[in-house]
Amino acid sequence: MILLFGFGGVGRTYAELLYERTDVRIVAVFDSGGGTLKKGGFTSAEIKKLLNAPRGKVSQVFGKPASIDEALEEAEVVVDVSPPNYVTGQPAVDLYRKALASGKAVVTANKAPLALYFDEFEGKPIYYKATVMAGTPLLDLISGLLPQKVLKIRAILNGSTNYILTRVYKDGISDQEALEEAKKMGILEPDPALDLGGLDVAAKLTIILNTLGISTRLSDVNRKPLAFLGPITKYLAIWESGKAVVEPVRLSPDDLLARVDYTFNAVEITTEVNTIFISGKGAGRRETAFVLINDTLKALKKS
Repeated sequence: MILLFGFGGVGRTYAELLYERTDVRIVAVFDSGGGTLKKGGFTSAEIKKLLNAPRGKVSQVFGKPASIDEALEEAEVVVDVSPPNYVTGQPAVDLYRKALASGKAVVTANKAPLALYFDEFEGKPIYYKATVMAGTPLLDLISGLLPQKVLKIRAILNGSTNYILTRVYKDGISDQEALEEAKKMGILEPDPALDLGGLDVAAKLTIILNTLGISTRLSDVNRKPLAFLGPITKYLAIWESGKAVVEPVRLSPDDLLARVDYTFNAVEITTEVNTIFISGKGAGRRETAFVLINDTLKALKKS
């Protein structure tokens, strides 16, 4: 049984695909306006009614609003697709603490709790593949690098800013036109400043580093805003010699990262053994939802 925390684009896609592809049932759904609960889980018809509800109105669909505490009593796994709060991580952080204390697992696409409190949650049953490059199995791969010593990381971790820069230097449109395109495509965060100011990338870099055993806090990452410096500009996350930064950088045409265009992401990790380069789709709604379902099934097997 699933407690679904967040019912925006990704949350709704997750619910739809979960019912289409598995026998797992959602027992509670929460959005910004509250929650709804059904012991034993919602039927497919009831999920369709919830999917048709306006944003922030799921608590009104079946008449009786539910509390988080009530929902946790019925759920086996909490799935968090709520918007990130990079100041405090709330309300997700408190939800994780409650869920873990009561023996539940957490599956998340929300980067903020881990970027802010990775040390607290490390080793707990938290499944977080969907937080970084959900369209590419990055975190599964890099977790297998231990105990190799990591020497350097360079990465393109935000599809929207990479799209904007590609459209400017490759296709010759203005940065403002490219920004408006990205907004219309729905690839920017609801608050575009999270993308354009580098906070989204910094959070992803923090999660990557901690997964590799390099203890890092979000506040340790120095951020510079997106800027076009001329061909070929990429908005990079970089870690080397203990220093982490997010900044625009001009690359030479023969650099592998220079060939990663539009909404694609890539990570180059140099270890004491070799250099690994991974490129692929970042995270659309559908890609993220599938990864969340994969983690959900893993969590249920272990619960």
